Amino acid sequence: MKIAIPVCGNRVSTVFDAAEELLMIENNPGAAPVQSRTFWREDTLIARAARIRELGAQVLICGALSEVVKRMLEAAGIRVIPFIRGTADEVFEAFCKGKLSRERFFLPGCAPCEGQGEHHRRHRGHCKTGGKGRP
Repeated sequence: MKIAIPVCGNRVSTVFDAAEELLMIENNPGAAPVQSRTFWREDTLIARAARIRELGAQVLICGALSEVVKRMLEAAGIRVIPFIRGTADEVFEAFCKGKLSRERFFLPGCAPCEGQGEHHRRHRGHCKTGGKGRP
């Protein structure tokens, strides 16, 4: 599995648009994860989304990003896990252990929806309540 994480230094970039680099982690069963970094050559969000697809990413873990870019990536078959913060190493480890939904990894102002098995957000329409607060 290939996981893409936009980063600034060793931290998940708070905003997808502001990421300096893209960290790619190839994580295959029975093998040590292989990491590579690439500086963005692409200027537009559409070009960045296309680059992530070209690199073969199956998962994108990132900070804030627009709903349009999220939909484009999902339409390309990429699982998007947005609004995440922390160091790339701790976020990757939490993802592998199925613990990325812990509150410490949420950007400020984000909260998981109660009763949801996956990592959903209360604001901007990212959860089943349509971003309107508690169901």
